[in-house]
Parts: sequence; C-alpha cells; structure tokens
Amino acid sequence: MTFPDGQGTTDGNTDVAIRFLRNFWAGELDSALVLASPDAVFVNTRSLAEQRIVPLRQALSWIIGDLFSRFVPPGRFDVQIRNALGEGDQVMVEYSASGRLDNGRDYANDYVMAFTFRNGQIIEQRVHTDTQHLARLFGP
Repeated sequence: MTFPDGQGTTDGNTDVAIRFLRNFWAGELDSALVLASPDAVFVNTRSLAEQRIVPLRQALSWIIGDLFSRFVPPGRFDVQIRNALGEGDQVMVEYSASGRLDNGRDYANDYVMAFTFRNGQIIEQRVHTDTQHLARLFGP
C-alpha cells in the first residue's frame, strides 16, 4: 500500500490494519471485523472509566453507535493518516480525526492505534489518545 502523499509503503499486517481502520471509520463494522480474529480484544486507555479490556466487536459497536453518531451529519468526519509502522506481528497507525459534533463543537483529536496480529489477523487493538480532550468535546 502506498500512502496518499506517495511516500512510504506498508507490509501485509500494516496494510490489514489500515484497511481495518478505514472500514471502521466508515462505520462498516462487519467489514472491519472480518480482518480480526473472532476472539480479538480492544484495550482502552487507562484513564477511561470503561472496562479496560473488552471484546473488539463490543468496543467498536459502542464507538460506531454512540460516538460516530454524534458527528454532523452522523458518522461523517475526516481522518488523516500520518504514519504507519509495522514490524512482524506489531503495527502502529498514527492519525488525526476532525469533524463537527452535534453539540456545535469542532472535533479534532490525535490517535495512535497499536495492533497485534496472529496469523495475519488482528488479535488486539490498543488505543492511545487524549481522553480528557475527548471528554471536553463530547461532554455537556
């Protein structure tokens, strides 16, 4: 895979991670999950009150249903991939997302998603982001 700016290429697992994220960002849960193991887990940032480790399907369903729906129009936001690095069964994708929320606030946040693979499938997705910033943007 070549990045939009024409710089850099990715290996197989990195390509899978990016395809997974693009399907997720589009709200296409089943298309994303076909790239993951049925027992894959999502690891939340420690600063969140939510359970730290949850099944990947459960976490993504909540994000798509509860958070993505808060964008205006629902599910519409822009994503810019800045970096994708993969070595063996580990991949990290750095990106930023922006859009308009239903509370009138402009949303902009940075993320690093770290993935672990087994046999070409995602078995773990770990999110790294500024959760206090998220709370301020989505909060009252």
